[in-house]
Order: sequence, then C-alpha cells, then structure tokens
Amino acid sequence: MKASVLVLAWLLLSSGAPAPEPPQTNQARLVIYRLREFGGSTYDIKVNDQKAGALPTNRYLQLDVPPGSVKIESVRDYFSDNQTVRLDARPGRTYYVKAVEEMDFLTSALLLAPVREEQGQRETHGLKPAANKSRAN
Repeated sequence: MKASVLVLAWLLLSSGAPAPEPPQTNQARLVIYRLREFGGSTYDIKVNDQKAGALPTNRYLQLDVPPGSVKIESVRDYFSDNQTVRLDARPGRTYYVKAVEEMDFLTSALLLAPVREEQGQRETHGLKPAANKSRAN
C-alpha cells in the first residue's frame, strides 16, 4: 500500500508542464531557463535589446523570435555584471539557453550558455513558466 502511494505521488510530482508546441515555421523558439538555486536573485532578460521578462530560479521563459542573429542579455542592478550570448536562430528550431547565477564578494552575474536540445528538454521538465513582459520581435 505504501509503495503504491509513493509511486502515485512520484508520478504526480514529476509530471511537469506539457511539452511545448513547436514554433511557427517562420519563427525560432527560444527557451531560457534556470534550475533551482539557493537564494538566487531574479534577473531581467532582454532579447534583441527588448525586455522579454524576469527570470527567477526554477522557472523558464519561452518566446518566439525572428530568424537570424539573436542577442540575449541578463540584467539586474548596479552590483551585477550584465551577461550576453548570441545565437544564429533558424526558423522552426528550438534553442535552449541555461542560466546560472555566479556570485562573489561584491558582484553577481547570471551566466548564459546555449545547451543541446536534449539537455534543455530534460532540465526544463517540471519547471514552471516565468511571466513574459513582452514579445521579442
């Protein structure tokens, strides 16, 4: 009995969000995500110099962007270093960018790194969406 209750609880907790629908054929999908971090701060995310939303820990931002060069930047305040990564987006493809906060004595930064689609899908399973502020176009 206990085993079946534990299995049911595990299934409910691990179900996560449904698989994202594919991007429109003339757009590329961008998923920027953060895993759970102890005491992590929320950072603003800009895509092509427009605010896309705020990214706290254990959340992801998902948006469609036009194909071509895409600039992704993390921004917080005076005591944090802005970090930038660029992607060459192709229509119909999905790109995952992992964000990890790095802190030292006086400053912090949200490091951004593109990851393979398989890793991004695996790591975003179970994360909740963050609120998008605007659409990047």
